[in-house]
Amino acid sequence: MRIIMLILLTLYLLFFLAIAGVVLCCAWGLISIDYPSWWLDQLYTDLGVKWIVSLIAVVVVIVSLMLMFSGISRRRPKAALVRLTEGGAISISISALEEMATRFIAANESVRTVRVAAWVRDSKLNVQAKLSVAEGTNIPETMQAIQTGLKAHIELFSGIEVNKIMLLVEKTTQVVKARVE
Repeated sequence: MRIIMLILLTLYLLFFLAIAGVVLCCAWGLISIDYPSWWLDQLYTDLGVKWIVSLIAVVVVIVSLMLMFSGISRRRPKAALVRLTEGGAISISISALEEMATRFIAANESVRTVRVAAWVRDSKLNVQAKLSVAEGTNIPETMQAIQTGLKAHIELFSGIEVNKIMLLVEKTTQVVKARVE
């Protein structure tokens, strides 16, 4: 769970604990019922209090819905189904597909570093790669060649249909020339 959701959950819990504490204290006579009654009377008579209470109620409803749906997340599959056979299913792990893509991209002499993320959606593979290339590289041509080559490579060797290959060139690096002395 993200940190913002944890903070909202804590504030939400404290809000309802305070309300429960007031109700319990009124029920056992520790707080006079006149104090909560006075606040309720203010709610019905003072327009400023109505707006404040209405705003708090809207915020509580929004936070309630956010907390309710924050636990529902789509799990990222750890494997992609290649095919079903009579003997069972044949799958390949996402990490194996990422490694396959990383090696293919790194084999290009213009590429210096590469980081690949892959995921499956609708039984098709999506690949995202962030890379750095050598300075002076024709980036559009090189990226187009990598995209088409990687798509064919993955489909040929894994049997999984590739939906998209997204390439992001994060930086260009200088080619270090060896010094001869």
